[in-house]
Amino acid sequence: MDGNSSVRIACATRALILLSLFSIPCGGSSHNDTISQAQAEAISTELFGAMNSAMVAGLGPADLSKAERPASLGPDIERAHAASDCAVTNHGKSCNIPVSNPGPCPNGGTISVNGDFIYTLDNSGNGKDSSTLTLTPSACVVDNLALNRNPNVTFAMSFPLQNDALTYPLPFSGLGGISFGPNPSGSCSIKMRARLTSATSCSVSGSICGRSVNGSC
Repeated sequence: MDGNSSVRIACATRALILLSLFSIPCGGSSHNDTISQAQAEAISTELFGAMNSAMVAGLGPADLSKAERPASLGPDIERAHAASDCAVTNHGKSCNIPVSNPGPCPNGGTISVNGDFIYTLDNSGNGKDSSTLTLTPSACVVDNLALNRNPNVTFAMSFPLQNDALTYPLPFSGLGGISFGPNPSGSCSIKMRARLTSATSCSVSGSICGRSVNGSC
């Protein structure tokens, strides 16, 4: 090995040591930007609760005690389909029912829900729903975390209707992102699927901030 090779190896070794010193703080790090499993599940509950509350508030009259029970989404959607805000055509009717609710979070802040119930029905009462609701948290406190938009979470619905009524199961899919803090703090993505198998039964699966969420809505 010549002198130049020895110098290059020595320099490379020193560089690796410096990189290690800067990338691995002495004694470890107390910073944690990952939410807990319990916090992920609490966020899931809050999101579906906000959707349900918006429907209860916007489509009433309704029993407001149902606002914290996401499984009651089924009856709320049925009220939307029974609404009169539809355009009648020779082939059936086309409906576009706006939903807007700046709902409060139980521990502070809000989650605003905006969107439309959009669906068409033929003269036999058969058709398809293609609705979208966007949830936007603003300083919404959930399990000691303040949630904010980054940019928001959008839920899409697409299911058939038969004889002027919902046809279970009802699938929902949610995509988007939020920021959270102060401890831990950061931002993350949300990807969820929900499935209503009846007016009182709803299951959810997916990922919130890297945590798997499976269970009831």
